[in-house]
Amino acid sequence: MKHSIVLVFVSMTVDVLMTSAQQPQQLPASGWTNPYFYYHYNAPLATAPQKPSPYQMTGNQNVFSGHDDHSLENTLGSHVVMLSTCLRELKTTRADLAQTTHRLDQTHTTVESVKNELKGNAQLLANVVTKVENMQKEIKVMSVASTNIDVEHVKNELKGNTQLLANVMTTVETMKKEMKANAATNIGRMPKSCNDLQTMGHRKGGFFMVMGNKTIDNVYCDFAKPINDPGFQKVIGYVNVKTSPVYFHAQKNKPHLNANTIVPFEILRLNIGNAMSTSGLFVAPKSGKYFFAYSGISEHHSYARVELQVKTSETANWTKVGQAHGQSGHETYTLQATFDLAEGNQIRLLLAEGQLHDTNINQYTSFVGHILEEDIIQ
Repeated sequence: MKHSIVLVFVSMTVDVLMTSAQQPQQLPASGWTNPYFYYHYNAPLATAPQKPSPYQMTGNQNVFSGHDDHSLENTLGSHVVMLSTCLRELKTTRADLAQTTHRLDQTHTTVESVKNELKGNAQLLANVVTKVENMQKEIKVMSVASTNIDVEHVKNELKGNTQLLANVMTTVETMKKEMKANAATNIGRMPKSCNDLQTMGHRKGGFFMVMGNKTIDNVYCDFAKPINDPGFQKVIGYVNVKTSPVYFHAQKNKPHLNANTIVPFEILRLNIGNAMSTSGLFVAPKSGKYFFAYSGISEHHSYARVELQVKTSETANWTKVGQAHGQSGHETYTLQATFDLAEGNQIRLLLAEGQLHDTNINQYTSFVGHILEEDIIQ
């Protein structure tokens, strides 16, 4: 903006100087005074004769000096408007410059304040750095001292733990030996005593079942006592164990009149184990003790005698082991017996003499038997 104002002012000054150089120094009394040029209305300019240009007029007409008054006036008016505008802008620019200067002064003040604060902060930072370095040195010293103390403490604990570990290892070795000595062992058969149970791995005392002589015995074992102590094993009794039951009940529903023949039975009320047959023959399915009972009546006009016989693998013939008899007149007779039979031994009733009475309605004849104890053979 400043450069534009200077250029306009220089241009106007040059125009004024050129106009003044072409005009006379003295103006007539009746002339019009203009600050930039001189114009005579009645006489031509007092200059050397020149050839009129096509734009000049002679005679009583006005003579122009090359400048149009109206055009020059318009030009000067435009310059005045431009100068006014430039002055207003110069004032505005001056106000802006004043505000900018004020702001720069404030900024300078702020910068100085910041510089001072930075100087103070720099000193404070230096103090902090110094304190940190001092603390680092102290920490290093304390850490080394603490580490030395911890190392000594750990050494002492390790010494104690080493002894403890040695004791633990000794205990473990002892336990290993005891476990090996007390480890469960297969004796290859069923246990027959508390000693066998201990050998097999039992360590807690209590009631146990062991193999007896063809029975299952119930014993109490106190494993806390030595084997040769009388209280190490106490026999409580035996357990009545049967692998399967054997029961039968046979009856007749008609008389048997043929002497010296086996007594058959037409009715089997019960036959658990299938050891009894209607032919009158009982075959022991397993070894053990058996109980048998027989009862019947004789005929009204005949005597009756019945034998209980057994046949084993050791004897080829039947052996009488008991008998019962009744007089004539429907006399009742009975027979009971207990046998220790081996598997496969046979039992039968033989009508040795007389006749047996029975009917389909009353069933007077009955033969029963069952196993009392089974021989448990390993």
